[in-house]
Amino acid sequence: MNILDDEQDKLLNHEYDGIRELDNHMPVWWLWLFYFTIGWGVLYLLYYEVFNFGSDQHEQYALEMAAAEEQYGLGSDNDPQASTGTVAWVFETDEASIANGKEIFMSTNNLCFTCHGNAGEGLVGPNLTDEFWISGCSAEEIATNIANGFMEKGMMPYGSNAPIADEDMTDLISYIASIQGTNPPNPKAVDETRAVQCNME
Repeated sequence: MNILDDEQDKLLNHEYDGIRELDNHMPVWWLWLFYFTIGWGVLYLLYYEVFNFGSDQHEQYALEMAAAEEQYGLGSDNDPQASTGTVAWVFETDEASIANGKEIFMSTNNLCFTCHGNAGEGLVGPNLTDEFWISGCSAEEIATNIANGFMEKGMMPYGSNAPIADEDMTDLISYIASIQGTNPPNPKAVDETRAVQCNME
């Protein structure tokens, strides 16, 4: 190990495999940065925890949810759930209704097909063509499930919270009912831990 003349006084006494340590002072910039982080931490603690001037994560979440409701018009007047509670849902069987329901199902505005597959065979979402359903398969249950979504499973309420006309909802659930019993390629396996046999009538 080469020791320069001006480093002799800085050598510490310990040595390991010929390696010795210099007692160098910390760089000034590093020390100021260290002091700054301490000061920042103290101010942060006082601002958020002691005097409660700032919003915590729960308050920020509530504010963001309120802003989203205002931005996307999720007030009670536009709540899709409100509609589902006042309509007697039924499955239509006429070709026009089925065709319109399929168009809604395949629309890029609603993205039903992205999780359930183009033929309802199931991808991320469950298979809609078999007889085993997780959350009921009556007309009312399907309409309610579409309107409410399953946020915990990643399914947004219909159209990412966009209201849907009752006629379109009827056509959509009618199309879904029409594909039960079909045999599309590559159907998703039944989730036997949650799905139960359910026949649409």
